[in-house]
Amino acid sequence: MDWQAIREQFPATREQTYLDTASYGPGPIPVRRAVEEAIATWSDGRGEWRVWEEAGETARKGFAAVLGVRPESIALLPAMSVGAGQVAEGMPAPPGANIVVGEEEFRSNLLPWTVQESRGFEVRLVPFREHGLALDDLAAAIDAKTALVAVSAVQSATGFRAPLEEIAELCAPHGARLFVDGTQAVGALRLPVEVIDYLAVAAYKWLLAPRGCAFLYVRPDRLDELRPFNANWKTPADPYADYYGPAPELADTARRFDVSLGWPAWVGAATSIPFVLDVGIESIERRDLALAARFREGLSEIGLAPLFPPERSSQIVSLRVPDPDATRRGLAEARVVASVRHGCLRTAFHFYNDESDVDRALEVLGGLGA
Repeated sequence: MDWQAIREQFPATREQTYLDTASYGPGPIPVRRAVEEAIATWSDGRGEWRVWEEAGETARKGFAAVLGVRPESIALLPAMSVGAGQVAEGMPAPPGANIVVGEEEFRSNLLPWTVQESRGFEVRLVPFREHGLALDDLAAAIDAKTALVAVSAVQSATGFRAPLEEIAELCAPHGARLFVDGTQAVGALRLPVEVIDYLAVAAYKWLLAPRGCAFLYVRPDRLDELRPFNANWKTPADPYADYYGPAPELADTARRFDVSLGWPAWVGAATSIPFVLDVGIESIERRDLALAARFREGLSEIGLAPLFPPERSSQIVSLRVPDPDATRRGLAEARVVASVRHGCLRTAFHFYNDESDVDRALEVLGGLGA
């Protein structure tokens, strides 16, 4: 793989060390050009809206290929939280049912569940230990009344990589559904989709799309469990046949959960996801994890340590420092871009990074005496 040639497609790498894909993934040149052309044709009235709609279909097929599932299992949405909301509001609420979710989840994967108390669900919040969910705590919270367990594949503040297969095994005996927020994983890591019932992913991070694109994967045999909470003109089987009056039938696939597209963003997604696929998810995973491992190893040499051992780590590496905001500012002054989340300095490594980025971050951190 010619990683240097790939890196040259990312202007964000030219004059800085960009280690903040966990906040947003900077668009490669082909994606920027596609979006710019879409905006130009929108501005001068030359654009064909059905062409922009087709960009959504291209992105749907690409995302399905990333997961290794059929496109009919994928819905197009504007944000991960909309996918979580669709599942939360669309699933039935049997008397006495409960939902299990980590108490330190990113709020877009927490509040859609906690507000279900108004529908009669008991919401059970599981504490994070060592900056991640402990299987023993999850097992204690799940019982015969558990309707759904919601987790992040990778926790956004800490980089904790959830043991999804083991969590699915806890759900299975009780018939509990597993919802996964894959925003901080898909595009960088492979997931065991076969054990997941619902998966929602925002595409503006590791899939390098503009903000405003997200996907909801619904396992085919779970489709009829959900009512379309955001029913709209895209919900019918053929949304383009007519736009008025009652629909003769709803889509019999996950397309019934589609909503209207923010066209320029989806033009970007239709370019960024094939770009990621061309590089290859398996190759990206190896590279991302190798760069993160190099960084973790280097931290010990300057007297710092990541939050937890490698077995639960991901391509996001977070660490405790005495003053994370001051450290982030010091890094920024040296043109190293990172972020602060939940009291931790957070770094993130994607395939357009290289060893020089890792070494530069370690050099600056060492100089700051972080």
